[in-house]
Amino acid sequence: MHEVLGLVFLIPIIIHLLIAWPWIQNTTKKFFQVANKRTRFNFFLNTILFILVITELLSGFLISQVALPELGIKTINDRSWRAVHNQTLNFTMLFAGLHIAVNWRWIVAAFKKRARVPNQSSEVFSIKFKSILVRVGILILAIGLISIVLYSIIGKPSLNRLYNQNEIARFYPSLGHGIVQFLGEAFLLFIVAFIARKWLRIRL
Repeated sequence: MHEVLGLVFLIPIIIHLLIAWPWIQNTTKKFFQVANKRTRFNFFLNTILFILVITELLSGFLISQVALPELGIKTINDRSWRAVHNQTLNFTMLFAGLHIAVNWRWIVAAFKKRARVPNQSSEVFSIKFKSILVRVGILILAIGLISIVLYSIIGKPSLNRLYNQNEIARFYPSLGHGIVQFLGEAFLLFIVAFIARKWLRIRL
């Protein structure tokens, strides 16, 4: 379930980026001109978070022990890529919390606006199909660039760095264990966002 959810997680990420594309485009254009401190901080924060999420997903795919092998794709449980996968999660949680904290007012306003206008969701996806393809293409190029850089630094998964410990047996996975872990990660994210919100509200 962990690996399948990791694969499915790509879909909301792409949708989120497509919805936020006008902000990404405008901020990139104004970054070196009239962007204020908050906008520049948010731009750097979102860029780092994007890199972290792609790193987390890519490393997870490369060490997949269930999902990809079931699809006939051979993988190697490489120690170096597993270390990257585990360590990146901590930073991803931190920056995701900061992301929520910085954009909290926008999130609340969006939910309130959606509640007042239930049929507004059609406007979000009213972008022309050609524009969507272009934007998805740009995202794929960005993901490819990050992947190439990571591959050049860490190297191809190798049997010489094989991780022999059975993670599935070690954790004795069950639905209850998965729910507890999910709630724990969600609570951690909430704590990071809450603390960051209290601090960032003063300084940004």
